[in-house]
Amino acid sequence: MANPIDAPALNPGSVNIKEVTLFKAGQEYPLKDFIVELSVFEDMFSNTMSATMILSDGLNLVGSLPITGGEIINISYTVPGFEDSQIFGRAFYVFAVRDRFPSSTDRQQMYMLSLMSLEAAVDSVTVVSKKYTGKPSEIAKQIFDEYLSMPRFWSKEYDMPAGLSDEETLTRPAWKKSVPQQNRTSLQLMPNSESKNKVTWVVPMWSPMKCINWLANRHLDEGSKAANTLAWESSQQFYFATVDSIFKAQENVNERKVYYYGFDDAMIERITKNNSTKNTLIEGYKKVENVAIPTNYDILRSQEMGHYSSTMHVFDVVTKKYDEYVFDYINNYSQFEHLHGKTNPTFPSQQLRNVHSYVTFRPKHKKIFNDFEDPKFEDWVLQRTSLLYDISNLKIEITVPGLAGTQAGEVVQFYYPKMAAKGSDENVENLIDRYLSGSYLVTAVRHIIARDKYTMKLEMVKESLASGLG
Repeated sequence: MANPIDAPALNPGSVNIKEVTLFKAGQEYPLKDFIVELSVFEDMFSNTMSATMILSDGLNLVGSLPITGGEIINISYTVPGFEDSQIFGRAFYVFAVRDRFPSSTDRQQMYMLSLMSLEAAVDSVTVVSKKYTGKPSEIAKQIFDEYLSMPRFWSKEYDMPAGLSDEETLTRPAWKKSVPQQNRTSLQLMPNSESKNKVTWVVPMWSPMKCINWLANRHLDEGSKAANTLAWESSQQFYFATVDSIFKAQENVNERKVYYYGFDDAMIERITKNNSTKNTLIEGYKKVENVAIPTNYDILRSQEMGHYSSTMHVFDVVTKKYDEYVFDYINNYSQFEHLHGKTNPTFPSQQLRNVHSYVTFRPKHKKIFNDFEDPKFEDWVLQRTSLLYDISNLKIEITVPGLAGTQAGEVVQFYYPKMAAKGSDENVENLIDRYLSGSYLVTAVRHIIARDKYTMKLEMVKESLASGLG
């Protein structure tokens, strides 16, 4: 997922907005000169991207067109010096007009457009009612391609999304017939991440994204016990992948971006030599502007949410058979992939816990389908609860110069200083916080362009430590 940075930029934080075009009723209207702030948000825990755009409008476009929601906006920008690799381009659907304020002279007004990806717009008016049998990963791709796939860029030649979605058109709205098949989005799997299990179910009038999330819950990679699959849209692609497969695909530390906070150039050079690591970031992009640590540790919440251990009751409504399953994450920690190996969790190995602190219930119906074995909730329900909570327990937010190719789902390195008095001759290890420094998974990115300055807020998590707690 990482994009190596191999050419100099004109200025860290610089950006070239290539296009911001609004489409309405077969016409196009350039908005580039009206932008005060553009913010694009992607999150591994959100199926689709969203965006906001604050406009300063002296032509009363919002009132004369008018802009009422339902319009489509093409947005594209690049980073000067990296035009071939740091590119963002996407079509968004306007779903709300908010915070409209007139100026004191009645000649200017400001307002915010709330945007979502085209796939999110299609998902909101599409219903699936169909039986599926097969591997969760294959069904997810099939549902995405059949119901959700849309062009990355819009053209005024396409029919605008409009009209009634009824019994005949709810799966394929009439306006989608004019949209060409080329240059459409697709659902990307990580390498070697086909499902090893199968499912059968009749979709009960769900939206396509709800179907894909249902499949993500049940997807298990070949050769892995991890039940931590997520389906999300990044700035570059839609993904359907386990967190384990992300770690495996990006296990080479020398292919990662490395960020530093609170260190001068000399100290950064000492850290680099000491760890013998490369950095895909060039000068100017390595240093973190701001850091926030919204969640560090919360043992009580971890107990309540089933992070450490949990219990599941399963009842078969046909045979009246009752089963109880217990899962202790701490004792099973080494069965899963982690950023810093399999021996250094973010909690002590003797953490106080009780399997009955978190209890869940699942009913099942024996042989509800003749072509499918009974659902094995014990393979994923409790494991998924622990694994997904594990990537939200220790979270850091950093602000850095913007790079358009940065995605939610990247693994990066981050160095944080030890908060104590330091001597100039101290060893490098003594100057670095050994718990907060290390490998992080970027779970969310907010790309912010304001007054020709491009910054990113990266939400990063870690579920293991470079140095054990004991």
